Amino acid sequence: MAAEGKPKKRFIVSIVGLLLVVLGVLWITVIFPAIDKVPLDSEQTYDFEGTYEIFDPDGDFTSPISTILIRQTLAQEAIGTEDGALLIHEKRTVINSVTGEDLSDEYGGESTLAIDRRTREFVPDIDEGKRTGYWEPPKLLGEGDTFDLWNPGAKEALTAKYVRSEDFRHEDDVVAVLVFEIDEAEIPITKGGMDLYYRTTITLWIEPSSGTVANQESATTVSFDKMGNQPVQISTLRYAEETIEDLMDTAKSAHTMLLWARTIIPWLLIGLGSVMVLLDVLVLPRIQARRE
Repeated sequence: MAAEGKPKKRFIVSIVGLLLVVLGVLWITVIFPAIDKVPLDSEQTYDFEGTYEIFDPDGDFTSPISTILIRQTLAQEAIGTEDGALLIHEKRTVINSVTGEDLSDEYGGESTLAIDRRTREFVPDIDEGKRTGYWEPPKLLGEGDTFDLWNPGAKEALTAKYVRSEDFRHEDDVVAVLVFEIDEAEIPITKGGMDLYYRTTITLWIEPSSGTVANQESATTVSFDKMGNQPVQISTLRYAEETIEDLMDTAKSAHTMLLWARTIIPWLLIGLGSVMVLLDVLVLPRIQARRE
């Protein structure tokens, strides 16, 4: 009876090993893609600091008639789904940092976005603004990559191009990032009934595995001419310190979580299962034969 029990145990080892291999493969191809999505309860707030320089359209454009120190807050909250797309309510408020005056009526706004939860791309057929491109940078970015990111000022998706890789440092924190840059000019827009031109340079420091933007800086000119020599408004914006701190924490935790969930866990399952099958097929029979 003892001799008959050993093959049964070996048989069980093989079955468990094969199940682990199958689970690992399913994790990579089905389970992880199903959970690696923008959460249905997604909610985030970004704070920016910067300046608005306002020029007199009837002046000589050599110096602004006013320079406003501003603080901008971008709040985004998921509010439901429609035909599989995630709906996100977005509200942008702008405050004069010196006087506390709310400038949102002129410089802010709110709308509802529709995005694909898995790819982070807009769904134009559902989105109220018919937006295209990416809502946020995609995951798994690499050196030399490009992607099209929606820009609300230009009212179109602008191409972000890889510039370099570096360690982004903020106080005592360090995150390995890829730096991408958007540099576009001569984009025709209409503002306040005037035909104008929009040019912008945006620098993004992105943690590549999660697509988290750890820092962002931008300089934008709205002008009467294509070259930007007759400006109506020049704005510079950057993430506020507290937003950088929050996003640094997000980037580091997301990198660790994705490393385990995307790579370590499934390959541990596949590796352990393979070893169990090999032991059962190649090693255990020889050990048993020697004992007999």
